This record gives sequence, C-alpha cells and structure tokens, in this order.
Amino acid sequence: MSNTDRTNGFRPVKHMNGSPYNGQFNKYYSPNDNLFMHDLVEAETTGVRSGDGIYSCVDRIDAAGDVIVGVVVGWEPDPTNLGRPYHLASSTYAVYIADARDLVMEAQSDDATMVLGDAGINISPTVTAGNTTTGASNMELDGDTAATTNTLTLRIIGAVDRPDNDATDSTSWTRWLVTINSSAWANLIAGV
Repeated sequence: MSNTDRTNGFRPVKHMNGSPYNGQFNKYYSPNDNLFMHDLVEAETTGVRSGDGIYSCVDRIDAAGDVIVGVVVGWEPDPTNLGRPYHLASSTYAVYIADARDLVMEAQSDDATMVLGDAGINISPTVTAGNTTTGASNMELDGDTAATTNTLTLRIIGAVDRPDNDATDSTSWTRWLVTINSSAWANLIAGV
C-alpha cells in the first residue's frame, strides 16, 4: 500500500515514558506570526504579552535550526472571526502550546530518503508556512537532513506502526515518530 501525502505538521501522540498525550498545554501569545495547528514554535524575544506580563510569546520556527519551545495544539477563539481555521498573530488571544520536553510527535517525511535504519538519529523540520484555508501546518520532516549531527532539531524515534503507513525503505510520505532534540527547556540552552 502506498502512503498518502497528508502534510499536517507535528501531532503529539505520547510521552517518552509511553504515557499518552492527553491534551496538556500552556498558554502563550504570538504577536508576530500566524500559527497553524501542529506548527513547531520558538521563543519570541519580545518576551511577554504587552499589558499583563504573564505569558511568554512564541513565533513559528522559521529556520531548521531554531530551538523549539513546543507545538501548537489550539488557541483561544477570536470573537470577530470564529470561522478562521488558524491563529492570527495576536497579543490578545492566546495560543495553546504542548511544551513538554519529552513529547513524542508524529510527522510526515517530505521525500523518499528516510529508511527504517534512521531510528535514533537526528533530523530537521521543513519550515513551510501553514494553509490558511484548512488551518493545517505544512511542516514536515526534511528527509535529506537525517544524520548523527547533534545540533539537528529533532530526534527520530521510529516509523509509525499502522496499516496506512508503509515504512519500507525509500517510501515517500512515511509517517515517523520524533521528539525534540533542541528544546528551549533543555539544559545548557541560552535564554532568550
């Protein structure tokens, strides 16, 4: 069975200890970037939302080597546009970020270069902007970057074990499980 091209970002599925992801998140604001469901985000240097100083700000990662805070899992509704399927850049309405350092996410490879033996090595994401019609993230795993290099953003756990995912060597659009290798919450990461 051939895989289907279903780009939809990085979907949280569980934690490294095997416990399920049950929807936990923290509030952030994204005053500069539109965010899409399952986009990876980085810390925003402006710090906190203006006015209350409570919540930190994030932006969509815009380079493969950015240090990751977490992944978008929802947002507060904008009463002026309840039908908008993505989070419009806002310092008023919060975005919900799953920011656990041990989060395991499912994502699609962008090409046919990844193989089963890639489990345990590192990889970078693509940073294509999301789809304003569907609200889905267009981020994927950049298959050409899979390597042992310690500075790559994500770590490959393995292929998704499901009937709709053909994980044989060199199959396009394979679904993989990854965790964050370059986390904003890790030791020895410079502050923003």
